[in-house]
Amino acid sequence: MKPIKFSLLFLISITQIVLSQSLIHEWTNSGGRTIKAKFVRGDAETVTLFMNGRNFVIKLTDLKPESQELARKLSTPPVPATPPSAPVDRSVPSNPASPDPPAVEKTAGPKGKVLLPTLGSGKWATYHSILETDNFDAALHGNGNFYLYLKDGSESLLQGRPLIFRFYHGYYKKPNPRGNIHAYSSTRADLHYYFRKMVGFKNPPKPSEKLGRIELKAELEDGVVLEIGFEVNSRGVAIWGEADDPSSVDHPTVLSVGLHSPESILMKDGDGPEQWKQFLGKTAIEVKTKAGARETIPYLEKWIDLKKKLTYHRGIESAFVSGKVYGKRKITIGPKSLRNSVFTVGSYSGVFPLQHHYYILRDLSGGEIDKGRRLEVEIK
Repeated sequence: MKPIKFSLLFLISITQIVLSQSLIHEWTNSGGRTIKAKFVRGDAETVTLFMNGRNFVIKLTDLKPESQELARKLSTPPVPATPPSAPVDRSVPSNPASPDPPAVEKTAGPKGKVLLPTLGSGKWATYHSILETDNFDAALHGNGNFYLYLKDGSESLLQGRPLIFRFYHGYYKKPNPRGNIHAYSSTRADLHYYFRKMVGFKNPPKPSEKLGRIELKAELEDGVVLEIGFEVNSRGVAIWGEADDPSSVDHPTVLSVGLHSPESILMKDGDGPEQWKQFLGKTAIEVKTKAGARETIPYLEKWIDLKKKLTYHRGIESAFVSGKVYGKRKITIGPKSLRNSVFTVGSYSGVFPLQHHYYILRDLSGGEIDKGRRLEVEIK
């Protein structure tokens, strides 16, 4: 009878998913506007809603926290009461800097289609190139993204989760109604912006365990080529890029590069400021604004509250990150030059007090991030 019992439970779970997707929910954006729409699917960055016969892709950060939480809840399928046992593959740890994480921890390694040749064996099997230093490990994954694993000796920081470097590339069919030229991580039809996926690489170099400087030519949709430059040494990393559009492209590619900080605190339901403080301590981001002022963004204060009294979201020159979450490491992030560009820091997940945040560097006209304006990260 056990197989029948599990089948019934699995059927109930699937039925719950279908029902949740067929129901109409209320969704409220950060500006307070509420719509009624059906949930289609969701991921870590966006939620797809169905309304008036069309699907709309919306960034989670554009929604109120309550709607963000609803999207996450609907994106996670119910777990059957008696799931079948499955073998655990421990050959490729999610955190290369800590090869033997506790079996009870549930972590996820880098995801995405493998587009580059990889090392193929060992703890870096799914990576193309890596460099291990005393302060961090830098790694280019087969999916084309660069990852930075902070460490203090043998201790992994940020719960073993990496900082992620990622390019955003797309085009506008019409001018952005908000007036700026910004490359987003997914299609934003409401802003007339359409994302161009990465589909491969032209003549990639051979995989290496001595990553230093690397130049890549990533192939995007519509025949666009993204030229990527990346440098790493024991003190930090730098990244830059330029999109080369063929003559057949009607809409030029706009580009930006981002550095994403992960959710780095594991907390229990019901925890409050006193419990959070023991994990966070004085962890904070200190930014230098374009006006020359210095402002502190503490992890123990909500982004939405900070925006009311600080000006960092309008653009900064650099950011300095330190505190208990980062151990002894002190990190400085900023562009080599702000010439014709803007550098910003902002809330990503909206989940307090995790402060999963990002840094974005973009050209004011949406063009290249040349080597003279490269995004740099110094780690001490």
